[in-house]
Amino acid sequence: MQIRVLGPVTVVGTDGREVAVGSKRRRELLGRLVAAGGRVVPLDVLIDDLWEDPPANAVGAVRTFVSELRAALGSAAIATVGRGYALKVPDVDVWRFEESPSSVSWGEPYADLDPSPWVLQERARLLELRARALLDEGRGASLIGELSSFAQSHPWREKAQVLLAHALFQDGRQVEALTVLREARARLVDRFGLDALPDLDRAEADILRHAVARGGGSYARLRSASVVAGEAALTGGLALAQAQRFAAVAEAERLGNPLLTARVLTAYDVPANWTVSDDPAQSAALVSTARRTVRLLPEDAPIALRARLLATIALEHRGTRDRWAEEAAFEAEQLARELGDPAVLAVALNARFVQSFQQPGRSSERARIAAELIEVSARHDLPAYEILGHLVGMQAWSALGDFAAAARHADAVEQLAETHESPLARVFTAGFRLMLAPDEAGYRALDLSAMPGVAAGFLPLALMSTGLPPDPTLDWGPYRPWADALVMADREVPTPRADHYYEVLWWITARIAEQRGDEVLAETARQALEPARGEIVGGTTAMLSFGRL
Repeated sequence: MQIRVLGPVTVVGTDGREVAVGSKRRRELLGRLVAAGGRVVPLDVLIDDLWEDPPANAVGAVRTFVSELRAALGSAAIATVGRGYALKVPDVDVWRFEESPSSVSWGEPYADLDPSPWVLQERARLLELRARALLDEGRGASLIGELSSFAQSHPWREKAQVLLAHALFQDGRQVEALTVLREARARLVDRFGLDALPDLDRAEADILRHAVARGGGSYARLRSASVVAGEAALTGGLALAQAQRFAAVAEAERLGNPLLTARVLTAYDVPANWTVSDDPAQSAALVSTARRTVRLLPEDAPIALRARLLATIALEHRGTRDRWAEEAAFEAEQLARELGDPAVLAVALNARFVQSFQQPGRSSERARIAAELIEVSARHDLPAYEILGHLVGMQAWSALGDFAAAARHADAVEQLAETHESPLARVFTAGFRLMLAPDEAGYRALDLSAMPGVAAGFLPLALMSTGLPPDPTLDWGPYRPWADALVMADREVPTPRADHYYEVLWWITARIAEQRGDEVLAETARQALEPARGEIVGGTTAMLSFGRL
């Protein structure tokens, strides 16, 4: 005798003929015992699963159904165990399916039963089991239609979204796969306030890792790996995405083809609004590769590719006063304007913004860059760069002291970030709100963990901006020398880097000079700050302020 539930619930006798089970309620009871996998199902559980509103005679009704099923299947088919029942029929199609999901013919489980909670749960579990088996065999592309419907029907089921993402990835649709994960994360966080989504996180890491591993030297695949990494970075997976991009670039350069290397380098199209790299060593290696590659490009290389490569050099080489990095940004902009390509121009303007920090007092220039970025991006549907433009505008106008203008940019960032699901952008607007109304608890709660370059030294500087004394026990990152010099008179004060904290660090240097009575150091600080006279110290960050110079 065989029981089948992959399709309608049916019983087939040893002679191959269907055995009459009887009423729908008896089929529901049989299906529920099958779903238990041979384990005991307590009588109370059976009653709750068979009726939404159990009748007064539910106990007697279940016992009657069991007796009738035994009459049809044989007395040994259902065992009584305490106050419960267990199915003892060895040949059940779904049990064989669970042992080998890809080798058993598939039909909708319990197809003739009403969609009660246990039926829906079993259908979902079995579909996920089958999908995982087919994915393990590399047959995910055949599942996309079915999994799309399943994921849409179960928007809160994390595993459903993960399976669809893996199926899309196996079909070569990496960006769509990451979009599924991004949208699922946003839904779950918004509805349930979850901090950890381990299945989604692992899926994203797997897709990014395999995107590079599958490259195998292929141009299309290596470039795709860099594009996928860029998509992940825009949706919050910044550190992992940067590592995958780095691996793809290294593999491309190993093949000795400068055009391939340039395309993989520039495929990672992620705007930058901060002048401290998340991984300085990695950025330095990328700059070295990009500089070697630009020298090796053939004369007939596409102008857009050369412009993007020059912009990449300027974007990755941040926080310095190396003239060649700024020249790369200007050349990239010139090529982009000659070409008339708005996407290339947006990248070049981003590079110009990053390199504008080589000298202080250039906030007005950055405001002009922001305005053009916003105009070009909005006209040509470049949402990531439109968000960047408003972030740059928020920073520039904060530095200039026009907080109303800065607030308009902050509002625009939040609206665009909501529409285009760019969670990291909203971290900066949260910082802007704190700058307007400084609050120690708020600064301590600000989560910068996804952006190590932004987090480096931010908290102690932010707390100082609220009027608190410098706290040497906090992580000052690259700004530790200023913390030490504030509390130890024998510590040397270095020259600040050309980054977002340039004016802040010279302001602190002036304070150190005053403490020590060091007129030479005080005059050096005064001259360094003179080009920014009238601006807000720290306003370039749009997240903290020490007042107007």
